Amino acid sequence: MVLLLLMVVQVGVWYHTRAVAQTAARHGLDHVRTINGSPSEGIDVASEFLDQSGGGLENRNVDATRTAAVSSVTVSGRVVSILPGVSFTVSVTVDAPTERIEP
Repeated sequence: MVLLLLMVVQVGVWYHTRAVAQTAARHGLDHVRTINGSPSEGIDVASEFLDQSGGGLENRNVDATRTAAVSSVTVSGRVVSILPGVSFTVSVTVDAPTERIEP
């Protein structure tokens, strides 16, 4: 019974951590895809959001790319484990068109 309860809590922690990672990636993408944006600025913004979110994502990695057409941010890492010996990971990628001015 206790194991079942811990499994339910672990799934809840995974969903919450995934939502936090997705929100961090979206915040970072907002800074990458703008006209004067850069991948390093997006990585900084996403990392700052993750720092403020409580640390549920361990060994995290934030990566951003920007081309003339598409910008993307990927946030990945390991979810805090409640169950001994069980490890879950999260990887979220968001992308959007890069803003540009066309005559």
